[in-house]
Amino acid sequence: MTKTALADLYRGYIACLNRQDWPNLHRFVADDARHNGRPFGLAGYRAMLERDFEEIPDLSSTSNA
Repeated sequence: MTKTALADLYRGYIACLNRQDWPNLHRFVADDARHNGRPFGLAGYRAMLERDFEEIPDLSSTSNA
């Protein structure tokens, strides 16, 4: 993957998070994702993000890539 393609992918991921576009999270997170070394999966990662956004209403991500 080129540096430009990787930067575009990262920006897409950040945009997905900021829109809270959970149905499209699978475009950026694998079904067998791990978090801090433990199996988490896409469903667990999504649940964590949803909880984070619920608990921190003004949460947003920025991209400096």
